[in-house]
Amino acid sequence: MVTIQLDGDKSYTAKEVTEFAKLALDFIGEQGSDSDLQYAATDVYWTLRNLLDYVNRQAGGEFTLKRLRKGSWGLEYNKKTSAKRKADDAAHREVKRTAEYLEKLKTRRSTWE
Repeated sequence: MVTIQLDGDKSYTAKEVTEFAKLALDFIGEQGSDSDLQYAATDVYWTLRNLLDYVNRQAGGEFTLKRLRKGSWGLEYNKKTSAKRKADDAAHREVKRTAEYLEKLKTRRSTWE
C-alpha cells in the first residue's frame, strides 16, 4: 500500500501534485504487473487527454497533446498569452462565420416576391 498524506486546508503546487500522481501511477504499474491489465492506444490517449483537460482548468496556460505522426504524440505547454491568442482567434472565426451566414440569409430572395 502507498500512503499519500493530504491536508484539507492546504493548497498544493503543481510539482507536489505531480509527485502524488507519480506515486499513484507507480503503484498502479506495480499492481498491474501481477494481473493481465491491458490498455489499447486509444485508452492511453484518452487517459492523457482527460488528465490534461483537468489540469488546463486550473493552469494559467494550456497543456496539449499534439500528434507528431501516427502512434506518436508530443506534450506541449502554451503560456497564457498563447492560450488567450488561440481563444481570441477561435472567437474571431466564429464571428466571421456568423457574419457570412447572415449575409447569405440577407441575399437570399424568395420566389414569391
